[in-house]
Amino acid sequence: MKRTGLPAPRPAGRSDPVRGGFLASVLPGAVLVLAAWQILHEVLGTTAVPSPAETFATLADLARRDLAAHLAASLARVLAATALQILAGTGLGIALGASRKAERILGSAVRILHPVPKIAFLPVFMILFGIGDLSKILFVASVAVFQTVVSVRDGIAEIPGPLFLAARSLGLRRPGLLRHLYLPAVLPRVFTSLRLGLGMGLSALFFAENYATRYGAGYLIMNAYAMADYRTTFAGIVCLSLLALGLFALADRAERRLCPWLRAGRGA
Repeated sequence: MKRTGLPAPRPAGRSDPVRGGFLASVLPGAVLVLAAWQILHEVLGTTAVPSPAETFATLADLARRDLAAHLAASLARVLAATALQILAGTGLGIALGASRKAERILGSAVRILHPVPKIAFLPVFMILFGIGDLSKILFVASVAVFQTVVSVRDGIAEIPGPLFLAARSLGLRRPGLLRHLYLPAVLPRVFTSLRLGLGMGLSALFFAENYATRYGAGYLIMNAYAMADYRTTFAGIVCLSLLALGLFALADRAERRLCPWLRAGRGA
């Protein structure tokens, strides 16, 4: 068969998750999770694992009280931390990938710090930045930022040499290279690291919201657990999960808007 270099047509009957939407892509998994959850509730037969119906009824009750305040606090913290992750991680990643001098000076520090479990540094952030929101935001950003640094650095390294030659022949200097070569090349990797960072960052936020605060999904979950209020505990877990799904959906939407060539590559 002659190869044309174009993407192979998608077989009939198979859905495209990009075209079908984020909800369609997660719906089958949500049904499986709810079914497994219901089975676990029936098998264990304990109030420590409430049923999905009981949990969502509790969630609806929380929505009439202070759920919005908890969600708003967590959302503000995770958005601030994510903005730091993307800005600092992209800048450092581009510097490491584009500059041998930066790689010599900072590359070894990145290789040392990247595999270190950042959760262990939570007390350090509390000592250095206090116990308010600043330490929580910086802590969450530090957990996720290395995903962006490494992804962007590797994306710069994978830019084909002929593209650099073409850019140089057009007279592009560093600002032009940044705008017309580096950023378009690494943007898909930024979104990949954003998704990874959101998962890790929300996990870190759960820990960070267990000190010196009265609002946040993490506080809601652990405070209810301490009082043996398991329905509220599970409702808080569902709330945090829905927050994560919403952020992932926004990331997918932004990627489709800012990286339209990816949809063209998938045959969208």
